[in-house]
Amino acid sequence: MEKIKALLRKCNCFASPSTENRQETEVPIDPRSKIRSPSPSPSRESVKHSAKKTSIVVAHGAFHTSWHYQTFSEAVQKHTKIDRILVPQQSSSGPSPPDNCFDADVKLLHNTIATELLEGRDVLLVCHSYGAIPGCEALADLPLAKPGEVGKLLGIVFVSAFVTEAGQSLVTSKMGGRAAWVEIDGPLSHVLNPTPTLYNTCPPNLTPSLVSHIVPQASSSFMTPTKHDCWKSYPCTYIRCLKDQAIVPTEQDFYIDRLKRFRPDTKVREVEADHVPFASVPGELAGWMEEVEGELRGGK
Repeated sequence: MEKIKALLRKCNCFASPSTENRQETEVPIDPRSKIRSPSPSPSRESVKHSAKKTSIVVAHGAFHTSWHYQTFSEAVQKHTKIDRILVPQQSSSGPSPPDNCFDADVKLLHNTIATELLEGRDVLLVCHSYGAIPGCEALADLPLAKPGEVGKLLGIVFVSAFVTEAGQSLVTSKMGGRAAWVEIDGPLSHVLNPTPTLYNTCPPNLTPSLVSHIVPQASSSFMTPTKHDCWKSYPCTYIRCLKDQAIVPTEQDFYIDRLKRFRPDTKVREVEADHVPFASVPGELAGWMEEVEGELRGGK
């Protein structure tokens, strides 16, 4: 256990947040104001029922639960043509994670994606923070796409996320100092000062609920190495969060550069948001997902 603590203290890849005071501003959760603001209409509803079906599968971040993504899920279902979004709850996030929690996360996400594909639905994988590591690992050995029978994985959207190569874990994906906002308590890690670190641009009236739903994270999930780097085989988009104080923009750039080395066609989008845009700008983020999905379908 002391080895785990020492390695996490030495190698934790999260950047420590700035100590400057930041004003929490009200951010609308309606559809994207900067891009466009689609509204439900009969034509949009008809598209939902006639077009090729797409499912979004979200691999959620550390310390979070499916609950933190509810507002985003509602925005996707209400304001886009994407009619299904799934946020499976990973076992590494919670007070009593199993010993093999990383492998369990991978299996859960793999089975969720495979089930959608076998139903003939295409999948857009959305990876948030830590979730990108088990999320991309879950893409190994997926069912092969068969037109009219088995859907295909359209691509991967990384949202302020870690990007690992085969053999790396979160803590070895980029060597850095231990984050001051992560407290290590044996097998569990905890968030210190979550509001300025994770939710610094969220509407103040939402922050208490977001904080109250934070859970411990299995320390081992940060140290388990991957066996694959499946992201190299799929179109990638990275959502760069400009106000992020957990993985600051310069840290995000490191992972963007890694993506571009192997996937030169990687696209980068930016949002004026904190580490959890699913809660702070859910409408804008939902709009980006619809746009990315359309691009991956060739504008259809």
